[in-house]
Amino acid sequence: MASKGAEACNKTINRLIQRAARRVFTEGNLSPTAEQSSVSFPATSSSLSEYFQLERFADREDYHARLQFFIRARAVRADWDRHSSEQGQLARLTLSDPAAAAELLGIDLPWVVAATAIEHLEQVAEGSNISIDLIIDGWKHGRAPGGVSANKASQFIDSMHVIETAYQLGASQKDLLLRRVSTELFGDSKRIESLARPIAYLLGEFDGADDNVFSHLGLVKHPQPMLLSGAATCRVHVGDGLIPLLKPYIGLRPDKIEGLSVGSGKIKYLLTIENLASFNEAAEYCDNPDDLLLVYVAGNPTPSWLEAYRRLLISLKPTKLMHWGDIDVGGFRIAGRIAGSAMDAGYSLNLWKMNAAEFSSNSQNNAPSREQLTQIVQLCEKYGWVQELSGFKENPIFQEQELIEWMPQKVMV
Repeated sequence: MASKGAEACNKTINRLIQRAARRVFTEGNLSPTAEQSSVSFPATSSSLSEYFQLERFADREDYHARLQFFIRARAVRADWDRHSSEQGQLARLTLSDPAAAAELLGIDLPWVVAATAIEHLEQVAEGSNISIDLIIDGWKHGRAPGGVSANKASQFIDSMHVIETAYQLGASQKDLLLRRVSTELFGDSKRIESLARPIAYLLGEFDGADDNVFSHLGLVKHPQPMLLSGAATCRVHVGDGLIPLLKPYIGLRPDKIEGLSVGSGKIKYLLTIENLASFNEAAEYCDNPDDLLLVYVAGNPTPSWLEAYRRLLISLKPTKLMHWGDIDVGGFRIAGRIAGSAMDAGYSLNLWKMNAAEFSSNSQNNAPSREQLTQIVQLCEKYGWVQELSGFKENPIFQEQELIEWMPQKVMV
């Protein structure tokens, strides 16, 4: 066990390395010159507190003895007070060779850790469509993008493997069991769940640690059916059969839904609903018009759900598409994913009851952060949600969907 003086010396050398790291990261050059990584501490009580806090002469002698190891390895240079005897009073310490100092301490240099992490991440990302530019820039400057520092690079590397595996397994065709994929990839059924935040960051949801991010990849703990509610004349195409809609709704696995027909009628309005309580309230309402189809989204839609949604649009050719969800950043992200699928099928998506200006502030809603508001504004601008954009600028509050009453007469506007 190291003496108190030796431990204090190790702490001093480590602080020198950390100061050099701050200089290296400020410049963003992970292959610094000797001059760039050379830093020093004057031997003052404020700059070298661990040295001056050694009250016993023996402890200070141990500090000096430990320091000699670093001096002989040319890791540091020590200047001594010329008014004292040789090695009697330390005047200044200068870091000469960070690599040698780190080796004696048994640690890795922070900028070497960052450079190695970047190299490994670039190897994994080669040929991928996932952008890692922000991560690389962050690590070059000593930051932790998405909360992941360079010494935890395995979180991003494992997250890359999860995303690529989900794509390769064809998650758009069928939802995948999250814990089964996690076990097959890592031998740990819960490893993927621990990567929610870095996966969200890689997918562009920079503030998110929401488990709903897994739905984006078609990874689910429990597969959710697509719930449909509409007139009794509606028939769902499943293989060679037709299944009539039942009241209040019918649920089928998304990959089994091939389309929907309405006999002699027509579905003019298709409304997707984010949350189950609101969907149930809407589906149980007895006076819904026959030309309205309600579809439950189950939170963040999976790729297989979006594929089924596109098949519904192609088969029904509705007049108007609408979406009703939470008035918050998550609700607008979900709406954005559905809007993207609608665009692929040649439609535009309108939002219903998602205008913040229609609601007053109360104890049950919160104001968005600047980053959240920016994301909502970007989504509104991208998909042409002019009224909702204006509403958020006028009254920037969040509102849960469940607190909004179902009013079908206002759907067909």
